[in-house]
Amino acid sequence: MANSNVMMIYKRMHRSPAFHKLTKMAVTVLLEFFKRRKMVETSNRGKNKNWVISNNGEIIFTYDEAYKKFGMARSTFRSCLDQLVEVGFIDIAHAGGGLMKDCSKYGISDRWKDYGKEEFKKKSRQKDTRGLGFTTQNWEETAGRKRKPKSNISITADTRSSITSDTSDHQMPVTPSIVHATLRTDPNYYIQKGLEVFEAMHASQYHSRYSSIGFQTSLLEESQR
Repeated sequence: MANSNVMMIYKRMHRSPAFHKLTKMAVTVLLEFFKRRKMVETSNRGKNKNWVISNNGEIIFTYDEAYKKFGMARSTFRSCLDQLVEVGFIDIAHAGGGLMKDCSKYGISDRWKDYGKEEFKKKSRQKDTRGLGFTTQNWEETAGRKRKPKSNISITADTRSSITSDTSDHQMPVTPSIVHATLRTDPNYYIQKGLEVFEAMHASQYHSRYSSIGFQTSLLEESQR
């Protein structure tokens, strides 16, 4: 167009059911798409001149641009694109993958004129199923290098069973009190316990054999006091 500050739109567009279906943010995105058109004038053998979009199907409007220009979140911009495609204002000519500057490309559509009618051609924004980006299947190819092998060291069932069996078979004695701990570390404790066991097993022999020893021990202890 001769004047680059002028944006051309259809007169009846703002009264159409399709336009009334849009949210405020979707209208903002639509006008930005109109702004990015390159309109050229054509003539048809002396008849009235027409305007066509020379870059239709090549229009680029990225998520980053939507955020920088309008502070629009990715989810909001995606919702606006869905609305514009759904009611027939734009078509997606190429769905970009987001890698290697592979941006989506859009075309301005006239499908909106038939919105709400039987002849309306429904379209929707197709999800990218090309597997671009990092996935478990294409990681090495996309990254250009091989994955590091996973470590084989792990706690297996055998390890768990060996740990539990060792700890269960060799339980550490529990010391209930300081007094008990002191007795367990005193050598006389084990002597006394041994005598008690011997007495229980051979009571008659114990009294006849060790009674004199006990008496002599008592005399020795009295003399040392």
